[in-house]
Formats: sequence, structure tokens, C-alpha cells
Amino acid sequence: MTRTAITALRRGRAVDPGRVLSGPLRAVGRRWLEAGEAVDLVAEGREHAVYVTAGTGTAETPGGEVPLAEGTAVTLPLGSRTTLTAAEEGLEYFHAVLAVPRGGPR
Repeated sequence: MTRTAITALRRGRAVDPGRVLSGPLRAVGRRWLEAGEAVDLVAEGREHAVYVTAGTGTAETPGGEVPLAEGTAVTLPLGSRTTLTAAEEGLEYFHAVLAVPRGGPR
């Protein structure tokens, strides 16, 4: 018998894949930021992958501000950080959080 899980990811909903998966994926969800709203992502003890599904915005990185639009992917390896900020129309994205084994990447 499999432990397959199917979940509708509505805006703001997150899923804990650790209930079914044994790999490093620790959280997945779909998030909406209203115009001007921002969220800080910090990769300490975990890594992040973000995929923009609608709207526009920016990602503030140590190298400067990068525009975000539908179809843009942002990856944050261990030790990195960024601030995502929604533009006038808002920003929707799919967010995955991955655990990093103790001692860091192999």
C-alpha cells in the first residue's frame, strides 16, 4: 500500500511533505504577497526554491535588486538570503523548503 498524498494548494496553504516523503523536502506551499508586501527568506539550516506563478516583484540580493515575473525561479543555497517584494499587482509564488543534513552539503 502506498502513502500517496494529494493536496490542493490554494493561496497561503502549505503542506508538510515529511509526513509522506523521506527526502530533504520539508515544506511546500503557494503564497500570495499583496502590493508592497515583502518576505525575508534566509537559508540557515535549510535551502529554499521559489517559482513565481503570477504577478511581478523584486528579489533583493547582495548583488542588487532583481526583477521577478511569472516563470522566474529563485534558489537560495545554504548561507544565502533574499527579500521578495510584490509590485503593484501582487506576487504569487510556489515555495519549497529543503532540509540540509548536519555538517552541510556533501
